[in-house]
Amino acid sequence: MPNLKPYTDQVSDAYTRFTAGMRTLRCPVPGCTLRIRYRNVTQDEAGRLTALANDHTRHSVRK
Repeated sequence: MPNLKPYTDQVSDAYTRFTAGMRTLRCPVPGCTLRIRYRNVTQDEAGRLTALANDHTRHSVRK
C-alpha cells in the first residue's frame, strides 16, 4: 500500500520545488516528522540524503 502524504505536505513540497528549486525528502515511517530539503547538490550527496531519510533508525529519537 502506498504511503500517501497529507495534502498539506504535498502542497508544501510542490510550492518549495517551484519557488526555490529545492527537493524535499521525508521519512516513510508514519508519524515521523523528518524533512530534508536540498538544492544544488551532487548525485552522490543526493543519494546519501535519500538513504538517510529512508532509514528511520539513523534519525529516530533515542530515549
